[in-house]
Amino acid sequence: MRLSLDAKAVVKLGEFDRGGKTRVSTVAFDHDFDVNGTVTPYGIFLPFLAELFLYFTTSKITSDFIVDRLEQWWESVRERFGQIRTLVRKP
Repeated sequence: MRLSLDAKAVVKLGEFDRGGKTRVSTVAFDHDFDVNGTVTPYGIFLPFLAELFLYFTTSKITSDFIVDRLEQWWESVRERFGQIRTLVRKP
């Protein structure tokens, strides 16, 4: 099984206009003055199944975070992949 693991850019949380579309009228700040916090998206992608699993953290992405998410992901999908006994990193 091949996995792709990746973190994306930090996203500021607040009432900001990010140029998106909405079906309801909203009010947004035109500058990033009042940040309510940040979140960093982290994904595990299975290319052969085209499946994406998203996780988010309010702290920095560390090796501990990555290993914890990989273990969490594996526990949630391991029954689907009974033939796999060992997880290793391919160089």
